[in-house]
Amino acid sequence: MKKILLSMVALFAALTMNAQNEMYVGGTLNFQTKANAANKSIITVAPEIGMSLNEQFGVGAVLSYTASQDVYNEFKINPYLRYNALEIGKVKVFVDGGIYYINHKPKDADADNYFGLNVTPGISYNLTDHISIVAHANPVFNVSVSSPAVGDSQTQINLLRTFNVNTFNFGFYYNF
Repeated sequence: MKKILLSMVALFAALTMNAQNEMYVGGTLNFQTKANAANKSIITVAPEIGMSLNEQFGVGAVLSYTASQDVYNEFKINPYLRYNALEIGKVKVFVDGGIYYINHKPKDADADNYFGLNVTPGISYNLTDHISIVAHANPVFNVSVSSPAVGDSQTQINLLRTFNVNTFNFGFYYNF
């Protein structure tokens, strides 16, 4: 895992040396009340950084931290390759294909680890040359391998299982 992460960081650093690439930073902040079985609040902070390689492709990464009141804490890293599928004026429709690692720590239990692949659609709207509003849907495709603290590892493959138009996450980008 360390080799993969270091390789991704080295690749990202090498690509940022080219001054022609447009970079962006931003992310999302989500808050939900009574969002789980224990009727507890959930907050997620997910900063993001990325860079356009050309008009069609880009790379980026999301680091997120989720806390559910007295239930669990979760850390996620998700580097991705972005494909800009459609651009009409100030609107871009894109798809992010990424790999991820999640460390999920329930209260009073050992942490579980998850590794996987995901394909996530999104849309952005440029308010100005430097500010964009972005919306990500839940993944349309997901492969997950769990490594629980107790029990056997499991592999899940999901197609459109968590995709729903009611589950968009909204955020902002600052474009350089």
